[in-house]
Amino acid sequence: MVYRSLRVRALSMVIALLTIVAGAPFSSAETAAGSPLGTIVTNGSVTVGNVSAPTGTTFFAGDKVTSTQPAMINFDGGSRIEMTKAAATFAREGKTIVVKTDQGLLRFNFKKGEDVRINAGKFQFTGGIGSGRVGELGVNRSGQLVMTLTEGSFVAMNAETGARTEVTTAKPLTVTNQVPAAAAGAGSATSASSGITAAIVAGVAGGVGLGVGIHESTKSPN
Repeated sequence: MVYRSLRVRALSMVIALLTIVAGAPFSSAETAAGSPLGTIVTNGSVTVGNVSAPTGTTFFAGDKVTSTQPAMINFDGGSRIEMTKAAATFAREGKTIVVKTDQGLLRFNFKKGEDVRINAGKFQFTGGIGSGRVGELGVNRSGQLVMTLTEGSFVAMNAETGARTEVTTAKPLTVTNQVPAAAAGAGSATSASSGITAAIVAGVAGGVGLGVGIHESTKSPN
Protein backbone atom coordinates (compact mmCIF):
# COMPACT_ATOMS: atom_id res chain seq x y z
CA MET A 1 0.00 0.00 0.00
CA VAL A 2 2.84 2.36 0.85
CA TYR A 3 4.55 1.54 -2.49
CA ARG A 4 1.34 2.26 -4.39
CA SER A 5 0.87 5.53 -2.55
CA LEU A 6 4.38 6.63 -3.50
CA ARG A 7 3.72 5.79 -7.16
CA VAL A 8 0.53 7.85 -7.12
CA ARG A 9 2.31 10.81 -5.57
CA ALA A 10 5.17 10.59 -8.11
CA LEU A 11 2.71 10.45 -10.99
CA SER A 12 0.89 13.47 -9.64
CA MET A 13 4.15 15.43 -9.48
CA VAL A 14 5.00 14.54 -13.10
CA ILE A 15 1.56 15.65 -14.29
CA ALA A 16 1.91 18.91 -12.37
CA LEU A 17 5.33 19.62 -13.94
CA LEU A 18 4.04 18.89 -17.44
CA THR A 19 1.13 21.27 -16.85
CA ILE A 20 3.51 24.06 -15.79
CA VAL A 21 5.76 23.55 -18.84
CA ALA A 22 2.83 23.44 -21.25
CA GLY A 23 1.36 26.62 -19.80
CA ALA A 24 4.61 28.59 -19.72
CA PRO A 25 4.84 31.48 -22.21
CA PHE A 26 7.11 31.06 -25.25
CA SER A 27 10.28 33.14 -25.39
CA SER A 28 10.55 36.01 -27.85
CA ALA A 29 12.99 33.96 -29.93
CA GLU A 30 10.47 31.12 -30.22
CA THR A 31 7.55 33.35 -31.17
CA ALA A 32 9.50 35.58 -33.57
CA ALA A 33 10.10 32.72 -36.00
CA GLY A 34 6.37 32.27 -36.56
CA SER A 35 5.11 35.82 -36.16
CA PRO A 36 3.21 37.48 -39.05
CA LEU A 37 5.07 40.34 -40.75
CA GLY A 38 2.55 41.58 -43.31
CA THR A 39 0.76 40.75 -46.56
CA ILE A 40 1.57 40.30 -50.25
CA VAL A 41 -0.07 42.13 -53.17
CA THR A 42 0.58 40.83 -56.69
CA ASN A 43 -0.83 40.64 -60.19
CA GLY A 44 1.62 37.93 -61.17
CA SER A 45 3.32 34.81 -59.91
CA VAL A 46 4.56 34.71 -56.31
CA THR A 47 5.58 31.78 -54.15
CA VAL A 48 6.14 31.60 -50.40
CA GLY A 49 8.49 28.72 -49.88
CA ASN A 50 7.30 26.30 -52.56
CA VAL A 51 3.63 27.27 -52.35
CA SER A 52 1.86 29.65 -54.74
CA ALA A 53 0.69 32.78 -52.93
CA PRO A 54 -2.21 34.90 -54.24
CA THR A 55 -2.83 38.55 -53.38
CA GLY A 56 -3.66 38.98 -49.70
CA THR A 57 -1.42 36.15 -48.49
CA THR A 58 0.08 36.76 -45.05
CA PHE A 59 3.80 36.12 -44.78
CA PHE A 60 5.65 35.23 -41.60
CA ALA A 61 9.11 35.67 -40.14
CA GLY A 62 11.46 33.26 -41.88
CA ASP A 63 9.40 33.02 -45.09
CA LYS A 64 11.18 33.18 -48.45
CA VAL A 65 9.18 35.05 -51.07
CA THR A 66 10.00 34.57 -54.77
CA SER A 67 8.44 36.80 -57.43
CA THR A 68 8.92 36.48 -61.19
CA GLN A 69 6.61 39.47 -61.76
CA PRO A 70 6.15 42.59 -59.60
CA ALA A 71 4.81 41.97 -56.11
CA MET A 72 4.30 44.31 -53.17
CA ILE A 73 5.44 43.30 -49.69
CA ASN A 74 3.39 45.30 -47.16
CA PHE A 75 4.83 45.22 -43.65
CA ASP A 76 2.50 45.69 -40.70
CA GLY A 77 4.42 48.81 -39.67
CA GLY A 78 3.65 50.57 -42.97
CA SER A 79 6.94 49.98 -44.80
CA ARG A 80 6.83 48.46 -48.29
CA ILE A 81 9.04 46.64 -50.76
CA GLU A 82 8.25 46.01 -54.44
CA MET A 83 9.97 42.85 -55.68
CA THR A 84 10.60 42.07 -59.36
CA LYS A 85 12.35 38.89 -60.52
CA ALA A 86 13.53 38.65 -56.95
CA ALA A 87 13.84 36.23 -54.08
CA ALA A 88 14.10 37.43 -50.48
CA THR A 89 13.71 36.06 -46.98
CA PHE A 90 12.04 38.29 -44.39
CA ALA A 91 12.37 38.21 -40.62
CA ARG A 92 12.42 40.35 -37.49
CA GLU A 93 15.12 40.50 -34.86
CA GLY A 94 13.64 42.44 -31.99
CA LYS A 95 12.18 45.53 -33.68
CA THR A 96 14.47 45.30 -36.72
CA ILE A 97 13.17 44.20 -40.13
CA VAL A 98 15.72 41.85 -41.67
CA VAL A 99 15.76 41.28 -45.44
CA LYS A 100 18.10 38.75 -47.07
CA THR A 101 18.46 38.62 -50.85
CA ASP A 102 20.96 37.78 -53.57
CA GLN A 103 18.71 38.08 -56.60
CA GLY A 104 16.44 40.65 -58.24
CA LEU A 105 15.18 44.21 -57.95
CA LEU A 106 13.79 45.58 -54.68
CA ARG A 107 12.22 49.05 -54.60
CA PHE A 108 11.65 50.01 -50.99
CA ASN A 109 10.05 52.58 -48.73
CA PHE A 110 11.01 52.09 -45.08
CA LYS A 111 9.12 54.46 -42.81
CA LYS A 112 10.76 56.74 -40.26
CA GLY A 113 10.98 54.90 -36.96
CA GLU A 114 11.36 51.48 -38.63
CA ASP A 115 14.78 49.94 -38.08
CA VAL A 116 15.98 47.77 -40.97
CA ARG A 117 18.89 45.59 -42.03
CA ILE A 118 19.39 44.28 -45.56
CA ASN A 119 21.81 41.47 -46.33
CA ALA A 120 22.47 41.50 -50.09
CA GLY A 121 25.27 39.48 -51.61
CA LYS A 122 28.36 40.15 -49.51
CA PHE A 123 27.06 43.51 -48.23
CA GLN A 124 25.05 44.36 -45.15
CA PHE A 125 23.06 47.61 -45.14
CA THR A 126 21.95 49.13 -41.84
CA GLY A 127 19.98 52.25 -41.02
CA GLY A 128 18.68 53.79 -37.83
CA ILE A 129 15.16 54.93 -37.02
CA GLY A 130 15.81 58.66 -37.34
CA SER A 131 14.62 58.95 -40.93
CA GLY A 132 12.80 57.09 -43.66
CA ARG A 133 14.69 55.37 -46.48
CA VAL A 134 13.35 55.28 -50.04
CA GLY A 135 15.22 53.81 -52.99
CA GLU A 136 16.02 50.66 -54.91
CA LEU A 137 18.42 47.77 -54.73
CA GLY A 138 19.44 45.53 -57.60
CA VAL A 139 21.55 42.45 -57.00
CA ASN A 140 22.47 39.32 -58.95
CA ARG A 141 24.23 36.06 -58.25
CA SER A 142 27.31 37.20 -60.15
CA GLY A 143 28.10 39.52 -57.27
CA GLN A 144 26.98 42.75 -58.93
CA LEU A 145 24.96 45.19 -56.84
CA VAL A 146 23.57 48.71 -57.11
CA MET A 147 21.76 50.72 -54.44
CA THR A 148 20.36 54.20 -55.05
CA LEU A 149 18.37 56.32 -52.61
CA THR A 150 15.94 59.19 -53.00
CA GLU A 151 15.59 59.64 -49.24
CA GLY A 152 17.63 58.73 -46.17
CA SER A 153 20.88 56.80 -45.92
CA PHE A 154 22.38 53.38 -45.22
CA VAL A 155 25.74 52.25 -43.92
CA ALA A 156 27.03 49.50 -46.21
CA MET A 157 29.52 47.00 -44.78
CA ASN A 158 31.46 44.52 -46.88
CA ALA A 159 31.09 41.29 -44.89
CA GLU A 160 34.30 39.90 -46.41
CA THR A 161 36.60 42.83 -45.69
CA GLY A 162 34.79 44.71 -42.92
CA ALA A 163 35.11 47.96 -44.89
CA ARG A 164 32.23 50.43 -44.53
CA THR A 165 30.84 53.15 -46.75
CA GLU A 166 27.78 55.40 -46.53
CA VAL A 167 25.05 55.29 -49.17
CA THR A 168 23.06 58.52 -49.54
CA THR A 169 20.88 60.29 -52.09
CA ALA A 170 24.01 61.88 -53.55
CA LYS A 171 26.22 58.82 -53.12
CA PRO A 172 24.87 55.59 -54.60
CA LEU A 173 26.72 52.32 -54.23
CA THR A 174 27.76 50.34 -57.30
CA VAL A 175 29.51 46.98 -57.09
CA THR A 176 30.76 45.43 -60.33
CA ASN A 177 33.15 42.65 -61.17
CA GLN A 178 35.29 45.07 -63.14
CA VAL A 179 36.08 47.48 -60.30
CA PRO A 180 39.47 46.94 -58.60
CA ALA A 181 39.26 45.26 -55.21
CA ALA A 182 40.60 48.31 -53.36
CA ALA A 183 38.13 50.78 -54.87
CA ALA A 184 36.50 53.11 -52.35
CA GLY A 185 37.98 51.06 -49.51
CA ALA A 186 34.98 48.71 -49.57
CA GLY A 187 36.10 45.73 -51.61
CA SER A 188 34.95 45.73 -55.24
CA ALA A 189 32.68 48.71 -54.64
CA THR A 190 32.55 52.33 -55.65
CA SER A 191 30.10 55.09 -54.80
CA ALA A 192 30.81 56.94 -58.03
CA SER A 193 28.11 56.84 -60.69
CA SER A 194 28.93 54.18 -63.30
CA GLY A 195 25.76 54.43 -65.36
CA ILE A 196 24.65 50.97 -64.22
CA THR A 197 21.17 51.02 -62.71
CA ALA A 198 19.72 48.66 -60.13
CA ALA A 199 17.21 47.38 -62.70
CA ILE A 200 19.93 46.53 -65.22
CA VAL A 201 21.95 44.63 -62.60
CA ALA A 202 18.82 42.70 -61.61
CA GLY A 203 17.95 41.97 -65.24
CA VAL A 204 14.67 43.87 -65.03
CA ALA A 205 13.15 46.42 -67.44
CA GLY A 206 13.40 49.76 -65.65
CA GLY A 207 9.73 50.69 -66.03
CA VAL A 208 8.28 47.41 -64.77
CA GLY A 209 6.04 47.82 -61.73
CA LEU A 210 2.58 47.31 -60.33
CA GLY A 211 1.39 50.65 -61.69
CA VAL A 212 0.14 53.78 -59.93
CA GLY A 213 -0.33 51.97 -56.65
CA ILE A 214 3.31 50.98 -56.32
CA HIS A 215 4.50 54.37 -57.57
CA GLU A 216 2.49 56.19 -54.92
CA SER A 217 3.47 53.75 -52.21
CA THR A 218 7.16 54.43 -52.71
CA LYS A 219 6.73 58.16 -52.18
CA SER A 220 7.60 59.36 -48.72
CA PRO A 221 4.72 61.26 -47.05
CA ASN A 222 5.14 65.00 -46.64
